[in-house]
Parts: sequence; C-alpha cells; structure tokens
Amino acid sequence: MDLETLQFRAQILQKIRQFFIDKNFLELDTPALSRDLIPETCLEVFETQYHKPWSDEKIPLYLVPSPEVYIKKIISKYKADVFQLSKCYRNVESVGNIHSPEFTMLEYYKMDASYLDTAAMTEELFEKLLPPKPDTGTDPFSYMRPPFLRLRMDDAFLKYAGFKLSDCPKPEDLARHAKELGLEESPDSPFETWPWDDLYEAILVSVVEPNLPRDVPVMLMDYPALVPCLAQEFEKDGMIWKERWELYCNGIELSNCYSEETDSQKIKEYFEAEGKAKAQFAKIPHKIDENYYKNFETFPKCSGNAMGVDRLIALLSGHKTIESVLPFLL
Repeated sequence: MDLETLQFRAQILQKIRQFFIDKNFLELDTPALSRDLIPETCLEVFETQYHKPWSDEKIPLYLVPSPEVYIKKIISKYKADVFQLSKCYRNVESVGNIHSPEFTMLEYYKMDASYLDTAAMTEELFEKLLPPKPDTGTDPFSYMRPPFLRLRMDDAFLKYAGFKLSDCPKPEDLARHAKELGLEESPDSPFETWPWDDLYEAILVSVVEPNLPRDVPVMLMDYPALVPCLAQEFEKDGMIWKERWELYCNGIELSNCYSEETDSQKIKEYFEAEGKAKAQFAKIPHKIDENYYKNFETFPKCSGNAMGVDRLIALLSGHKTIESVLPFLL
C-alpha cells in the first residue's frame, strides 16, 4: 500500500467515527479475545490458549469473528446507541479479492429502531463518505450513491430466477427450480435430498446475486425465515420473513442488518440448534455461553448493522479488491 492510499484509509475511518460521534453514539472498544462465542455455522474461528502463570492450567480463548458477543451485553445493560470499529477474525477464509482472515468491521446499533431506520441512517453515512455528486456529466460513484434500490428477496427471485420464494414453501419446490435453472448437482447428492435453506442459498449465490444491478447500490430486503437468523419476523404472502437487509455495491456485499430479535426464548433455541451443529460439523468447535440468552430478557427494541470496512474503502477508492487497501497482507 502506498502512502496516499494509507492516508485515504485513515480519512475514511475518521469520517465514519465522526459521523457516529456527531449522532451521540457511544464508541465501544471490546476485547478481541473471548472465552465463548455466538454459534454461527456459516463461519470458522481461531482458537488460542491462555497459559496461567506459575500453573499448568490452560484456558481456551477465541478471536472474535465480530464484536457482537460483547456489544449485545452492553446494549442489554445500558440501552445505548453504540458503534465500534474493530478487527475481526475468521478462519478458513481465502486471502485476497474481498476476503481476509483478519479484517476491519464497523458495527452499529440504534435503539428504538427497525431495519428501515438503519437503512436510512446508512444512506446518510454514505452521503458523508462520498464526494459531492457532480452537477453535470457521469457520476463515478453512482454504484454507491443513495438512495439505495430496495428490492425484496421475494421480488428478486421472481425477477432473476423466474419464481417467487413465497410460492415455494417446500424443498421439492426449490429442487425443481434449481434443476430448471441448470444448477449443477452431484449424482451422490441430488437436489431432492437437499434442505430448503441449502437450495435457497445455491440459487441466491448462483443466479440472483450475479444479476443484481451494479450501477446502483442494491439493498436486498426481507429474507425468508426458513433461513435462521436473529432478526424480527413478519408474515406476508403466506410466508414468514425476517426484517433483514444486505447491501450490495458494484456486486460486492457490504453489510448485513437486522431488526434485532429480543425474544430470549427464541435466542436460546437458536443458540442450542446452531451450537449442536457447530459441535458436530465445525473444524474448530468453541465454547458457548449457555446463559447468553438471559441478556435478552432486558434487551431493548433496536436495529444493528455490520459492515465490511475494507470492502467499503476499496469501493470508495476505486479498487476492485481489498488487497489494495490493506496495510499488510497475511
């Protein structure tokens, strides 16, 4: 990385920090190590050990894949608008393009807010980070310029895959569409044997995401509840959906936002299900706090968003990969 890019990176981090400070958000600085983590089967973690002095005792510790495990404890206790810029760590990640085992994340939570409120605030953040729109000629940042195109997941599947998710409540429905779309399947694992969420993910990644517009920012909204996550639910067109959006700019996924789940029993059940799968299939199983759900017995209504800062800086600086904006490569 040259000095000019290093300075640009520093300026963006400063602008992000100032944006939230001006809105009276509390900046957090939570630990990078934890004795336990939120179970997420979609990612792998790094494990290390703390060797106690003058003792043979070794305590397993984990590098956090996001600061969420700590942030939600603070929200439960203080009910404050918060943000954090932090290093995060995910194992079994490729290096280069848009992935790195160590990366910078922006995570922010607003109290008494929904995912729609956070969408509006994220548009405001982008306006602060982008240069002014030119009065004439082509806008070189049109692919990031608010307002974002808001597209419901059901409508995205209809537009790009030719069917609505709300018409496909069963795995066999998606299996049929996956075959019609020409997705590759293994003779040892035909689509008819796949669960609903795996079929959905395959069609999303292979057909829907590659066809999203790249000249405008796209907010893909309202995810099917058949794909578990800790977001609030609502019903529409005979199907249950999650109040969730993900933001894409120039084909790159930038952030993931929820109206946060506040039902402690649902969170307990989610932890149990994900924890069981994690223990069975993860390359690096980790400890899970069995009492973590109790934080949500006093959890306020709020919305949270997690954004990949390296990807954001790459897009703002006109680069196609994060390699160009990381001070050091692993």
